[in-house]
Parts: sequence; structure tokens; C-alpha cells
Amino acid sequence: MNPNGTRNGRPLAAGDPYAVPVPQPPPVYHVWVNLSNLTTQVAQEYPGLVLGWRRSSDGYEAQVVYIIPGKTQRHSDASQIAWLPASKLKPRE
Repeated sequence: MNPNGTRNGRPLAAGDPYAVPVPQPPPVYHVWVNLSNLTTQVAQEYPGLVLGWRRSSDGYEAQVVYIIPGKTQRHSDASQIAWLPASKLKPRE
């Protein structure tokens, strides 16, 4: 830096490319999680987000984070994260 507060070198332009490509965030899929036959909760479908996929011997599974509403007050909701069979999910429209 120069004594007057300016710097030497070429100016940075708004169009200067990054040194490495900037990765795009993975897509997030909103789904309904059907927990019938997996839980004793009253409601059978909960809103969820798919975080990832994997293939198992029984087919595809999704890692899903979902919310189970509390029975008494809103602040008693519980978030869950689990690997669930793809058959337990349906797209949220």
C-alpha cells in the first residue's frame, strides 16, 4: 500500500472470475413423510426436507429431516432426522 492510502497493482473488476468454480448448493426437496407402520404417532404425514439419497439392498432411501408437532403447544415440536425408504415419501406440491 502506498503512503497516501492507495494500492499498487491492477484494479479488481466486478467480472473477475473466481480461481476455482463456485459449487452450486444441492437441490432441496420438500416432501411429505408418511410414518404409518413406523410410529405410534396419531398423524401419519409430516412435512420434511430430503437431505440426501443412498441405495440399499431394499431400494433407495432418503435422509430426511422432518417435524413432529407437539401434542400441547407449538414450542414442543420435535425435529427428527432419519434414513427412510423412498416409498414413505411423496413430493409436496
